[in-house]
Amino acid sequence: MIISKTPFRIPVAGGGTDLEFYFKKKGSKFYSLAIDQYVYVFLTPRTIDEKYLIQTTSTQFTSSLSKVNHHLIRETIKYFKIKEPLHIGTYTTVPTLTGLGSSSSLVVGLINCILKYKKIKMSNQKIIKTAFKIEREICLNAGGWQDQIISQMGGLIKAEISKKGELKIKKILKKKRLVNLIKKNLLLVYSKQKRQSSKVIQSQKNNLSTVIHNYDLIKSLTKKIPNIINNGTPQLLAKLFSIHWEIKKKLSNKISNKKINDLYNLLINKCFFMGGKLIGAGGGGFFLMITKDKKKSIRLLKKNSISYMNFNIDYVGSRILNNF
Repeated sequence: MIISKTPFRIPVAGGGTDLEFYFKKKGSKFYSLAIDQYVYVFLTPRTIDEKYLIQTTSTQFTSSLSKVNHHLIRETIKYFKIKEPLHIGTYTTVPTLTGLGSSSSLVVGLINCILKYKKIKMSNQKIIKTAFKIEREICLNAGGWQDQIISQMGGLIKAEISKKGELKIKKILKKKRLVNLIKKNLLLVYSKQKRQSSKVIQSQKNNLSTVIHNYDLIKSLTKKIPNIINNGTPQLLAKLFSIHWEIKKKLSNKISNKKINDLYNLLINKCFFMGGKLIGAGGGGFFLMITKDKKKSIRLLKKNSISYMNFNIDYVGSRILNNF
């Protein structure tokens, strides 16, 4: 059995500029962070009954690959032209459809399992591009490049995408002040709302000129990240996230709603947070919030029955755990 472990991610700045309709006009720049929450994928051939066994949130037996219901798993197997039946299972440490890039992490993790199984060598860039092709072009899941890049690379990365689609990826060295900032001041707060990110992304194309202008503003915020990383200043990051959130809400009426807005206001006014933003495509999932005092904010979150999650940086990216 081959098992991969692939991190989820948090967009730090510039998220959304990696969407094709934007970067082909203006080019993309973004920062993204891999965190210590994961999707585990296991793979092993089935040699006895010659049936596919696919285990995700449901279980499926089938003798035909074309009948595998999970389109990401089915199309990844087809892409690598694997003929023998497989047993594939996936497990996640946090809910899916919550803005942490779970679909891309699954595809990247499955690719790494297949590469190990078939004894294929592939560079990080090739893995990233293959995962993008399967998820975005074959399965037609709307989205950008960020999730595939960070789930494979791990750590904190700065990425740029040219108008021609060329990737430039820089992994930023471990910064003590960033580690301390996360430890003392950052929390993920769960909105308890799930959504299909592709629907939120598609809705942004309704007023393209305004959306592109807003992504220009979002991309401009990336200029402030090096100073924040080097100095570990929570006030500056809180301000940046709050500005981002106000811009992001203008991208589509599906980004936020009354329940999400009410929760954000509660976090700011009653739970001692300085600022934050809803991460991922929007419409639900997690807020990434900045607090002056994490212990006090956690106490207030518990008092208001609000779910939250601490996190740390995953520096490794997708990797194989076992092969036995």
